[in-house]
Amino acid sequence: MERKVIISGVGCCLVDRLYNHINFSSEELLPYLTRTVGDGGLTPGKLVFKEEFDRFTGEDFLELLPRLTGGRSAEKMNIGGPCIVALIHAAQMSGDAACCRFYGCHGKDEDGRFLLSALRKTPVDIKHYIEKEDVTASTIVLSDPGYDGGNGERVFINTIGASWKYAPSDLDDEFFASDIVVFGGTALVPQIHDGLYDLLLKAKSSGCFTLVNTVFDFRNEKALPDRKWPLGKSDESYRHIDLLITDREEALRLSGRSSIPEALQFFKAKGAEAVVVTNGAKDIAIFSSGRRFEEIREASMPVSQAVVEELKKGREGDTTGCGDNFVGGMIASIVSQMGEGAHVFDLTEACRWGIVSGGFTCFYLGGTWFEAYNGEKRDLILPYYEQYKQQTGLCRVNPYSSSAQGK
Repeated sequence: MERKVIISGVGCCLVDRLYNHINFSSEELLPYLTRTVGDGGLTPGKLVFKEEFDRFTGEDFLELLPRLTGGRSAEKMNIGGPCIVALIHAAQMSGDAACCRFYGCHGKDEDGRFLLSALRKTPVDIKHYIEKEDVTASTIVLSDPGYDGGNGERVFINTIGASWKYAPSDLDDEFFASDIVVFGGTALVPQIHDGLYDLLLKAKSSGCFTLVNTVFDFRNEKALPDRKWPLGKSDESYRHIDLLITDREEALRLSGRSSIPEALQFFKAKGAEAVVVTNGAKDIAIFSSGRRFEEIREASMPVSQAVVEELKKGREGDTTGCGDNFVGGMIASIVSQMGEGAHVFDLTEACRWGIVSGGFTCFYLGGTWFEAYNGEKRDLILPYYEQYKQQTGLCRVNPYSSSAQGK
């Protein structure tokens, strides 16, 4: 039997409480939208800390929530977080080819017990998911499926809780003995985020493939509204990243640039091996240096037309977790390529699986899918992968185009 690929991920795991069909243009929500950068107001597609929103409004968000939601209860309570959701999807898609281990923490409370119970229903190894003295991290997700011409968007109000206390010292030697290490949404685990340079350096020195996927960094958005966000203690962090996956807003704020092409040039100059920038329902932008992935100077790939057509016909879930599952699909493809003996990976193939994985997430509520049987999710996504190959002519990437810039 072939050895399993070992994947260890550290970062955000939290309780998502999802409220669907919230109109971002409604009279109830408009007074609470942001006015200046980092002021603590709500912004579609972005995250704000509950404490900052409370200061912005002069009210307690939990007391205000019934006004914003019409007094409804959450439609769904689910596992959320850019790291854990990506790992769950990667494990579901990879099956016996991979062992996915999550490193993080929860509080000693009802939300912590919920997450432990839910995570035990997934194929992710949670023996390194530890308890800390504080409340479990959580996010209220307000979703407007009609936003952006029907493409949908969300607003996130986050409580970091116990994740403030999770530190680099909580990562053991097993973490750095992995084939792939994932630093996922670490802006919501501040000590890990601030220590990224040293952690990435140690992982690379140990021979790990390093992947960083980002989340909106409200802490640095507030502290540095006129400067780019840091990633660890210096830009040297990028030299130790094999694959950086970020969305348009995060790419611009991390690079301090005003367009995706300029951001790609920044990441390339700083030494990142490969970068993928997603842009909602628009083309993704990619490049790779030719070391860990086959060289792609700069290119774009479209979203899945089959997914778009189904959404136009009225099939509906929400966009929560699309980016996280995109990451998980890419990880699963890298696992598959490792299993085939590849040493230099095919970035476009990984993006195929990322694109259809992210697209499929639009068909259900919340980012985490609980399988009825092992392999169910892969079976459901495979037809979209085959359709996507036909759509793109076996996915020959296109020269980088203005459609991916999202100016």
